[in-house]
Amino acid sequence: MTYSLRALPGLIALIVLLGGCDAGFTGEPLPNQPPETYLSVRDSSLVDNLSDEERLVSTVYVSWTGDDPDGYVAAYEFRYYDATTGPADVFWTRTIRNDSLVLLPIPPGSATANVVFEVRAIDNEGLADPTPARTVFPIRNSPPEIRLVSFELPPDTTFPIFSFSWQAEDPDGAVNLARIEVSFNDSTQFVALPPDVDFVTFVANFDRDDPTQTEVTAHVYTGRAFRSTTIEVPGLRLDAENTFYVRAVDQADTSSALARHTWFVKKPRSRVLLVNDYRKATGSVVMAYHRAILRDFLPPGIPIDEWDISRPYVTGSAGNTPRSDALPPVPDPTLRQTLALWDYIYWVSTATVNSVVGNNLPYAAAVMDLFFERGGRILVHSPVTQPRDPEANLGNPAILMLPLSDLLVLPDSVRRLELPSGAAITPVSAPPGVAEALPPLQSNRFFINELPYFAEGATIIPLYEADYRYLSRSGRRGTWPYPRTVASISADARVALFGLPLVNELSGEPELVGADGDPEAGRRAVMLLLRSLGFPER
Repeated sequence: MTYSLRALPGLIALIVLLGGCDAGFTGEPLPNQPPETYLSVRDSSLVDNLSDEERLVSTVYVSWTGDDPDGYVAAYEFRYYDATTGPADVFWTRTIRNDSLVLLPIPPGSATANVVFEVRAIDNEGLADPTPARTVFPIRNSPPEIRLVSFELPPDTTFPIFSFSWQAEDPDGAVNLARIEVSFNDSTQFVALPPDVDFVTFVANFDRDDPTQTEVTAHVYTGRAFRSTTIEVPGLRLDAENTFYVRAVDQADTSSALARHTWFVKKPRSRVLLVNDYRKATGSVVMAYHRAILRDFLPPGIPIDEWDISRPYVTGSAGNTPRSDALPPVPDPTLRQTLALWDYIYWVSTATVNSVVGNNLPYAAAVMDLFFERGGRILVHSPVTQPRDPEANLGNPAILMLPLSDLLVLPDSVRRLELPSGAAITPVSAPPGVAEALPPLQSNRFFINELPYFAEGATIIPLYEADYRYLSRSGRRGTWPYPRTVASISADARVALFGLPLVNELSGEPELVGADGDPEAGRRAVMLLLRSLGFPER
C-alpha cells in the first residue's frame, strides 16, 4: 500500500494533537436543577377579579407549560382543593398532558366555593418543581336539569310493566351529575340510580292471585337491553292512578326541578288475555260475542284480562290510521315484556296483514318471541285482505307469525272475489290434538272484502276452505280455484288464524252457520281451536 507524501504533514499534526490531550475531566458536576411551571392563568387568585355574578362554572379548562434548565419536562402533576380546608390528604394526579377539563369540588349544600388549583412540572430525573404554579378559581354551582322524553311516555293506562326515558343535563358538565332519583307517588322520598342511566323499565312485583294486593315495589331494569339491577322502587299502586317523579342531583347535592308523569296501572288477574283490536265504533257487539265464547270455554271462575287497543277507529275515508296509542311507545323491551305476562292470547282485529303501518298486530308480533319462548299460545280473528302497498308490506311481522305462507294478490283481470250467502266453508284437516272433527260451515251473508290466503308448507295446517267465486272486469263470474284457505293453525299448535268474521257487527247475528243451519257451529269451531291451542277448558 502506498500513501501520498502531500498527506503526511497533516497526519503527523493529528497524532501530535491527540497525544497532547488529557482524556479525563476535572471539577464537580452541577446538581440537577428543578423545572419551572407556568399556568395559563397568570393571577395567583381570581377571587378578587370576579364578582359573585361572574363566578365560573365548576367545570373549568386549565392549561399549563413547563421548562427545565438542564434537561426536559417529562410529566406534570396537579391537584385542587377547597381554599378553606387546605391540601391535607389531597393527592397529586400525574399526567403527560399540558391541559385538562377539571370538575372543581363544591361542598355539598353550598352554592359557591373558592378552589385552589396547583400544577408542578416533573423533569426527566423525577425532580418536581418545588414551587408549583397556583391560582384560586371562584366557582358557582348551577343546578342540573331533567326532562322526560315525551314520545316515549307510557300511555294513559298500562299493565305493571312500563318504561320511562329522560334527558338530564348539567351546565357544569355531565361529570358533575351525581345521580338520578326516582319515586312513585311521593315527591319527598327517592331511590337513587346511576347518573348515566336515561332509560328505565319498571316491573312490578305483583301477585295476580292476591286480590288484596294494592301496593307493591317495582324492580328496576336499565337501558334498552333490559339489564337487571338490585334496585327496587316502592309505592306503586295497582288498579289506581300513579305519579312518577324523577330528578337529577349533582355533585354538590343540588337537585333539578321535578319531572313527573301521571297514568293508571292495571293489575293482571288472569293467564288469559283478550285483545280488543276491533277498530270500529261497532266493536262492542263483536267483542261481546268473542268474550262470551271465552267465558263459555274457560273453567268457571277464571278471570279474563282485557286490553283495549281499538282506538283510534278506522273509517273508510281515513286512509292510514296510526296504531293505537294504548300500546307502549317502546316495543322492546316494554311491549315484549308486557305480552309475556300471559300464557294465552285471544286477539280480535279488523286488520292485521294488509299493512305494517297503522295496524297493531305487526307492531306486537315483532316482539312476541318472549311470549312464545315461555310457551305462549295465540288465536287471532282477523280478515285477510289485499295489501295496500305490497312492496311496503314485505316483511310484515304479522304475516311471519301467523299460519299463512303468503297473501293473495288478485290478477288485474279479476275485479273481486265473492263468498255468496250459503257458500260452503269446508273443514279440510283436524286441529292438532283434537279428536272431534270441525263442523262444516256455510256463509250467512255475502262476503266481498275478506280473502282466502296461501297456507302451504310443513309448518302450517289448513283447517277450512271456502267456495269463493270470482267476478272478472268483463263481468264474467266463475269458481275461484286457489287458494281457498280461510282458517289455519301452526303445526306446533302455537298460533291459529280464523280469517272470516263470525258475527255481524251491527245486529250480533252469526255470519257463519253450520252446513245444516246451526247458528252455534261457528262458536264450536272456535272452541275446538282453543282446545288445540291448549287454552284452559272447563
